[in-house]
Amino acid sequence: MKEKIAIVVQRYGLEINGGAELHARLLAEKLSPLYNTEVITTCAIEYEFWDNYYPEGTELINDIKVRRFKTLKKDLKRFNQLSKIVQNIYRYSTKNLNFLNFPYLLYKRIKYNKKAIDFNEWLEAQGPYSSDLIDFIKEKKEDYNAFIFFTYLYHPTNIGIKEIAEKSILIPTAHDEPQFYLDGYAQLFSSPKFIFYNTQTEKDLVEKVYPQTKKIESEIAGIGFDDYDTTTSKLPEYLSPKKYFIYIGRIVEDKGCVMMIEYFKNFKKANSKYLDIKLVLVGKNSLDKKTILGDDIILTGFVDHTLKNTLLANASALIMPSFYESLSLITLESMLLEVPVIVNKACEVLYSHIKKSETGKSFTNSFEFSQALIYYIEHKQNDLILEGNKAKNYVLENYSWNAIINKYNSAIKSL
Repeated sequence: MKEKIAIVVQRYGLEINGGAELHARLLAEKLSPLYNTEVITTCAIEYEFWDNYYPEGTELINDIKVRRFKTLKKDLKRFNQLSKIVQNIYRYSTKNLNFLNFPYLLYKRIKYNKKAIDFNEWLEAQGPYSSDLIDFIKEKKEDYNAFIFFTYLYHPTNIGIKEIAEKSILIPTAHDEPQFYLDGYAQLFSSPKFIFYNTQTEKDLVEKVYPQTKKIESEIAGIGFDDYDTTTSKLPEYLSPKKYFIYIGRIVEDKGCVMMIEYFKNFKKANSKYLDIKLVLVGKNSLDKKTILGDDIILTGFVDHTLKNTLLANASALIMPSFYESLSLITLESMLLEVPVIVNKACEVLYSHIKKSETGKSFTNSFEFSQALIYYIEHKQNDLILEGNKAKNYVLENYSWNAIINKYNSAIKSL
């Protein structure tokens, strides 16, 4: 009889095709031949309000049993208030004191330390908050041999892991963002029996901020791409192959989308000979219409996997403007499809993919952004083919499911 394991993640579903949620689904499906694998999650499909979208109860998704629990509606006003405090704590506590800024910076640190937030209130306000989910873990913890938690940020991971620390595996998907430095996360990073990091960059960051994790057994695993479905279909008529750049993901300011749109508009203003070049944004948009307004910017909304591949495969390049990533699945998908990637150099994880693969371009300002676009518009086809092959080989050599599942199997057995 197979040992029983649970994967705990904030959202789960076929409609959620990116980030930690996709990582969790792929991992669950890969572990299911070895273990009786279940998923413990919420009824939410989106992260802004965590509204209950899926029915409460159990369902099968690709032969994986999924247990869903209702969440409380997010108090957006309170969350925004707490987020401002978090931003200011980060802003003033991470700057180095010097002779010139000492009085001002010290005053700001004292001011915002007095406003230090209650960590449990932060977790609940941020969401998803489901007391039923936590109660299930408490009541049924003896039924499972191991619990795998995604990600460090949310309530189910932080509260759930306290109940079963001795049989827990944490996949933090951490990156350098203000929330990461909240003192309350120190307990989480002291709790698991095993940690799986997506990259060496992520591991270095976590161990620098939370040195106690150095004592916890860990591995770098990431995700496999050797069986990635590269199926494509016909390109929509409103697009011309290689006449557009593409962004795929959540269209929000935190992902660098406002900066990307501004830089793209600067590029178009300064380069009249590229009037036909478009920017295609794929994913749920949370920006106001004024930010995105323009004939050269196309919003597709959510698309299925095959259309996503099609849009990506026919683009001049993928643009990844994000400041914060722990792996970036879409970057690796693009490289696997032999499509160049233009990344924000300020994001260490994204830049490391470019540097290690010796492909793609990076930018730190609007001028470098424009130069990267021009490079891929005018570059010779033979050179692009060579670069694409190199990018694809990088992904296949570094992200193999067989090696990754062997690591997870060893970790689960060690529990």
